[in-house]
Amino acid sequence: MAKIMSLGEAVRTFMHDGICMAVGGFTGFVRDPVAFVWEAIRQGYKDIHYLGGHPGIPTFLLHAAKRITVMEHCWMGFGEMFGKLDVNSTRLYEEGKLIYEDYSHAQMAFRQLAGAIGAPFIATYAPLGSDIENPKYDALKKAGLRDGKNPRIAKEKFLVMDDPFYGKGKLILVPSSNPELAVIHAQTVGDMGTVRVRGVVSGDKELAFSADKLVVTCEEIVPEESLRMEPERNLIPFVKVDAIVEVPWGAHPSSCPYYYDYDSKFIAEQNVACRDEASMKKWMDEWVYGPKDWREYIGKLGAVKLLDLRAEQTTGYSTRIMRGRKPAPTLFKPVSWNR
Repeated sequence: MAKIMSLGEAVRTFMHDGICMAVGGFTGFVRDPVAFVWEAIRQGYKDIHYLGGHPGIPTFLLHAAKRITVMEHCWMGFGEMFGKLDVNSTRLYEEGKLIYEDYSHAQMAFRQLAGAIGAPFIATYAPLGSDIENPKYDALKKAGLRDGKNPRIAKEKFLVMDDPFYGKGKLILVPSSNPELAVIHAQTVGDMGTVRVRGVVSGDKELAFSADKLVVTCEEIVPEESLRMEPERNLIPFVKVDAIVEVPWGAHPSSCPYYYDYDSKFIAEQNVACRDEASMKKWMDEWVYGPKDWREYIGKLGAVKLLDLRAEQTTGYSTRIMRGRKPAPTLFKPVSWNR
């Protein structure tokens, strides 16, 4: 049974310098476990090997604090609507302080799937013919890290083979992804650990099953019995979860569907701040190192902002924040009807 912990306790228990980890969420703006990473930065953990998962607010913060030294990923960016490029990661890469191993989105998804089902590797067509598959761009091999000494780093980035069953041409074998720690954020978790997610799920299930340890932060811990109703809506069983952390607004400034929308103004301010190191330091001092705890961080945002971000229950997003020139309309009929 999963253990219920405070945010600080969970970070101290599961993080360590040099950890191989990944976080859940989708495209930088949906259910990012921001609070956990925020606390990990404050506690000083460094030399992180980040393995897959979607980039977003957590990776932005880790790069801003210079805590990631090895990254196996499919994008160095930060969100698809704000800035596109994570200037912090670009700066670290150009200074030689970040080793970045590039895969396609599909390859990273397949790597997590292989890890989830216990396979050491998996076959895929993606992305044949691109420079991602060019051996001369194998960053981990260039750095001498594919020597078999680190069990989290594969001895080869990929292998190419002919389809032995149907003769459909070349295939690429990619290694499984098996981080020490995965962290995801959910709307509700049972007090034993059953996880229920509303809205887009992304690859969180595969990530959860591919990792040695799983921490789930959530908006609410609820009685386990309440999740026995409609069990098909549950994403992860309690037997897979190691720790639960109730941390309301724990995904801010990303969204948590049916609880709150993403904070576009806050994210835009992050993007502006990262353009030079002095501005980034000032922003980090104010929003990461300044607050006494996550509760104070949320209080600093202000009640009016939180009320505007609060989602309505028909669509799952806010109808008060501006989207272009006007707020989204309130719907008085359900988007879909399931009998």
